[in-house]
Amino acid sequence: MSTSGAHAIVLYPRKEGSTFNADYYLKTHIPLAKKQWEKHGLKSFVVSELNADGPYTYTVVLEWESYEGFGAAMKDEGTKEVMEDVKNFSSEKPVLVHGGIIGRG
Repeated sequence: MSTSGAHAIVLYPRKEGSTFNADYYLKTHIPLAKKQWEKHGLKSFVVSELNADGPYTYTVVLEWESYEGFGAAMKDEGTKEVMEDVKNFSSEKPVLVHGGIIGRG
């Protein structure tokens, strides 16, 4: 079982009247994040539209080569541009959870 790498999970809250532009997110925001973070070991991402009765509308799971790489990306100056772009597609501030991978099948 491999235990290397890290995940960062971004959750967009579902609230009455909240908006999320998935087209912008996929065509503009994700390429911006990749541009800034691939140099720090961003390996892949998966975007999901979540079920209508849950507390979140969309989520993205970002896979990193290492937890150190994720940490470096969060400190990178380009991350400010990524975070400031959120207002262009989401009315809600996302929730970020992250950690090192401890098991994989």
